[in-house]
Amino acid sequence: MYLVTAAVEHLRAAPGTTPQPGTHDPDQETQLLYGEHVRLISTQDAWAYVEAMEQPEFTHANRWQGYPGWLPLSSLQPQHRKRSVNAVITTKWATIWSDEPQRQRAFDLPMGTWLYVEPSDGDTVPVWLANGAQGWLARREIEWLKSLRGLPPQTRRRRIVQAASQLLDDPYVWGGRSPFKSEAESVTGVDCSGLVNLSYRTVGITIPRDAHEQFLRAERVAQLQPADLIFLSDENQPRKITHVMLYAGEGWLIEGPGTGLTVRRMTVAQRFGRPLDRLQPGTLVGHRTVYFGTYLP
Repeated sequence: MYLVTAAVEHLRAAPGTTPQPGTHDPDQETQLLYGEHVRLISTQDAWAYVEAMEQPEFTHANRWQGYPGWLPLSSLQPQHRKRSVNAVITTKWATIWSDEPQRQRAFDLPMGTWLYVEPSDGDTVPVWLANGAQGWLARREIEWLKSLRGLPPQTRRRRIVQAASQLLDDPYVWGGRSPFKSEAESVTGVDCSGLVNLSYRTVGITIPRDAHEQFLRAERVAQLQPADLIFLSDENQPRKITHVMLYAGEGWLIEGPGTGLTVRRMTVAQRFGRPLDRLQPGTLVGHRTVYFGTYLP
């Protein structure tokens, strides 16, 4: 097993290709965050073909697997020492310091990054990095995974919506799964399902990466609660899901609408031309079928 060492790394459909911002990039599969586990399948020159084990995917091989694709071999580190992650970054971007007393900035990591952090009562806490080194980060920028997973369902729902709200106005990036950062070394942003996946991950929940797979594993519901999902099918293909939105409660939703646009918050009535009480699962909206799903009790 290997770990990703880049803050945000792109998983590509073909080796030797680079992301194309601001356009629908057919070679962009998904993004991996620092410390995510991958299974190395093969290499080609400076590229590695892997499965991203923390992003369940079905469509590529018609079976459940880690999300497959290519990334630079230089972005991988063998996992020599196994430490169970126990914390997640919940601020949009967190700074890792290489030396706590002097506060020498090493690099930044995005929300949704899972880490092993040494419990500490101070304002800064030690964190173990993928290469085995120790860094430091501000305690206020993380939450303990155990605590998040022990929250009452309604509280977890609110926290998922809060995580998604941090991404408002971020650019839509096809295959994106990271919060936007203008000075980032790589292309950052989210697509519709990346927004949902990242928001859940920030509260310690792993769900599939893509909209269709999120639909496959979600429990069908007739009524929406905050953090439930609204799915849209492809035109005239009611069982092929191509879009997902996060229900934010009180008639509002959050979505990554498409290339050239930004993450937005709007009412169900604005989005579908009808209020929520008239939007039922199975409704046709412009030749696309609507479904509701949940991952929470």
